[in-house]
Amino acid sequence: MQHTKMTQEVDLTISHHQIQVRSRDFDEELCQWGETNIKQGVVIHPGYLTFDPIPDDAFGAWVKLALKEAFIEDPNAQRRMVVPFDVLDSEKLELLSVMSDAVIELPLQKGRYALYFEICEDEEVYYRFTFVHEGEGIHARYLMDDEWGGK
Repeated sequence: MQHTKMTQEVDLTISHHQIQVRSRDFDEELCQWGETNIKQGVVIHPGYLTFDPIPDDAFGAWVKLALKEAFIEDPNAQRRMVVPFDVLDSEKLELLSVMSDAVIELPLQKGRYALYFEICEDEEVYYRFTFVHEGEGIHARYLMDDEWGGK
């Protein structure tokens, strides 16, 4: 019996003020930040999300990915939000920033997920993405107030 991997950790070089999660090919137009996106902290398109990692510089950080039945908050979170994420093509699942990328190895199937994004700080900054298969009722929103304007 093959064990399905439900978690993944990626050492990602984050740059150009973005972390992307996508399930489709790269599209420069879908990466553009507008005034509303800056306030939201995320650019949302079907199968294509770009999150603001907050720091401006290029830096390395651990990104923790998980597929869960339900979301459990990280007590070290400094920012927490949920957004809808559509898996359009499970063969094109990627986590990336401009300077590095990684294939998402979680067993995500075509359909809609609630994607929980957390910026956390313990001894160093790390990021968490938790996918929860929840169907159509997902609305993008902050789940906590933060010092960067998330409400």
